Amino acid sequence: MSRVLRFISAAALAVGSVTLTPVVARAASPATGYAVGDVRLGSAGSTQSLTFAMVDTGAVGDRGSVTYANPAAGVDYTASVLSVVVVGGSARFAYVVPDTAPPSARGRAIVWKVSDTARDSAGFAVAANIDQARTWVRSGFTPTNTYAVTSGDLQARLVSTARLEGYALGNARLGTAGQPRQHLAFVTLDYGSFGDRGTAFYRNLDAGVAYHAGTPDVRIAGHEARFDYTIPAGTGSLGGTVIVWKARDGAPDTAGFSVASSTAAARSMVNAGFTPANTYGVVRGDIAVVHRVTGAASGTVWFGQSTQRQQMAFSVADRAWGGDSGTVTYRNITQGVSYTAVVVDVRVSGRVAWFDYRISSGSLAGTVVVWRVIDMGTPGPRHDRVGFSVAGSLTAARSMVARGFTPANDYVITAGNVVVTTS
Repeated sequence: MSRVLRFISAAALAVGSVTLTPVVARAASPATGYAVGDVRLGSAGSTQSLTFAMVDTGAVGDRGSVTYANPAAGVDYTASVLSVVVVGGSARFAYVVPDTAPPSARGRAIVWKVSDTARDSAGFAVAANIDQARTWVRSGFTPTNTYAVTSGDLQARLVSTARLEGYALGNARLGTAGQPRQHLAFVTLDYGSFGDRGTAFYRNLDAGVAYHAGTPDVRIAGHEARFDYTIPAGTGSLGGTVIVWKARDGAPDTAGFSVASSTAAARSMVNAGFTPANTYGVVRGDIAVVHRVTGAASGTVWFGQSTQRQQMAFSVADRAWGGDSGTVTYRNITQGVSYTAVVVDVRVSGRVAWFDYRISSGSLAGTVVVWRVIDMGTPGPRHDRVGFSVAGSLTAARSMVARGFTPANDYVITAGNVVVTTS
């Protein structure tokens, strides 16, 4: 699974901008609010652009990214947010200026406040460190530099977690390397049949097109998010055109769209799936898809040949909203190896579970192991399987868990039982 701006004064940063790095998909709490926008700030000759998409989860797990550009200062970057709080019609968020920014700005902790009012505004301040930046986001602060939005729009919305099945967010430049001529920023929430919601902002630099629209239909499916909207009136000849997007959280992320013949046809494409007529790679930024589905797996099993007897006892939980958890105790009697490890990542799909961990002690200390266990639905040792591979790092293991893999070492269990459940 995959991966803001600068409104710091030249005196504060010795630059005219600030940028963040894209966010990487990870487990999070249910969304309680979101902020998304594509705006221009400042006066003629010193116009700054800020594009962002972020979700306030109300707990550990906030996510989002911001793209900031100040052409006059030669600054253009993207960065991930550290924390987000959405309160009423405003949002506060913090980030650290990435290494792609000029040396005088790199590493600065920036906190923004954006206000969604009759006259949108945005302001920032420079924090002394990350801890102070997080405190300002949580408790509020007074921006040192404040700007009116001269063009574009931003939104900050509180949302309900009831019946929320999943959400997706993205802040992505689309196109080819060196020519990312389109920009898509969106937050979309899938409430099943209870009324989806969200907003998408789109810009095409070659065509001189820029607009934003509400997304009435959203479907989160696996690593994909599908959503539609109608281009608003006033967008030239494109006004009234119905667009359907498919955004994929992958390696790499991709996004593509088709034009639908009607809103009814668009809704059908969102729900049933479709192949976009126009597909692009994400040149910069990130797309994240978070699904609500949770599950668990457990068992105490024996496997391997008599000359290589192995046992594993495990209990793991896939918590899409709150952070995965679990423990594994493993023994290889023949080789005299035994350890207990804390699980880092878990994914449950149907009757299959994948999970990873790093061995912390003993002769294998530091080794990262990734398991796949399969519950065939028959009690006893007749069909259940367990298998593992060794990963080069926890990052690689996380990708294997997220996308599934075929174990290098695969076994039919000889005793015990694997139980995999979803809810």
